[in-house]
Amino acid sequence: MKILQPHKISTEILDLIYEAKQYLIIVSPYVNFKYWERLASELVNAKNRGVRIDFFVRNEPENAASWEQVEALGITPRLVNNLHAKFYFNEKNGVISSMNLLSSSNSNSIEIGCKLENNEELDELKRFVKDFITTNEIKEKPNDEDLYVSKEKFTVVLQNYIYHNVGSSARAYFSNGVLIISGCSTKFTLSIDKVENKVYIDAVLSQDDAGFYHTEAHNHLRPGYFEYQFVQGGNGYHNMIGGYSKVRLSNTFLDNLRVNEKKELIAAISDFIKGVGDFKTKSRKLYLEKRDKEEAAAKKLKEEAK
Repeated sequence: MKILQPHKISTEILDLIYEAKQYLIIVSPYVNFKYWERLASELVNAKNRGVRIDFFVRNEPENAASWEQVEALGITPRLVNNLHAKFYFNEKNGVISSMNLLSSSNSNSIEIGCKLENNEELDELKRFVKDFITTNEIKEKPNDEDLYVSKEKFTVVLQNYIYHNVGSSARAYFSNGVLIISGCSTKFTLSIDKVENKVYIDAVLSQDDAGFYHTEAHNHLRPGYFEYQFVQGGNGYHNMIGGYSKVRLSNTFLDNLRVNEKKELIAAISDFIKGVGDFKTKSRKLYLEKRDKEEAAAKKLKEEAK
């Protein structure tokens, strides 16, 4: 086994592809040929001369771009759960490396690799594929919903989710570093603590809404993803209801969240919007009932005084 210097790894991988006569095993969790046209071209050439190519990539919705680039070459990607290993071999030679087939890894990263130098080492790598790679292969791609959540912008997914699950049209857009959401006849603002990677969402409450908060809000807003807090207004400030997330996100860019994180956060935002909307509707009803009773009582007193 021979240690490869960073600048030699990509050359050895290209040589493996070029020299393959029977088969080629590619194990690279993440793939990007955008600025690595020679690599993509050599893979296509190998396929066209009859080389069987088994191309393994990581199975997760966020990685759809990797297997789609493989498919674009006319090669069927094989999806593997939890794949992190990276190695490449043909019938005669092999390379184990820290490098994914990413143009950025080839150009910018400090990688290390080793070249297999005998058949015994190559046989061990073949056994590894059989014991650990193919046994974790998934025949079905992630479902359409997860792929949609992964590829579509956070704001679009959120708007559609609110529409279908709350029954209210919604609009979501970024302004001055915060996410503005309009739904259930209320405007909400969502911000992210860039240090803690946690979310805060709030909405303005009218004075009438505020009067019913402590007796009624708990019927519509149940703690879960968010912890709720009432902020008393005054001195030019509005009454507010805020939700502080207990969950630390993996990324402060909402479009870059993992699918499960996105789905969880979107569902929590939607629940908050619905809860606030229901609370405001109920508080309005209670206010009108209270007003009607007060007016009726005042009218009765006036009639009795005549």
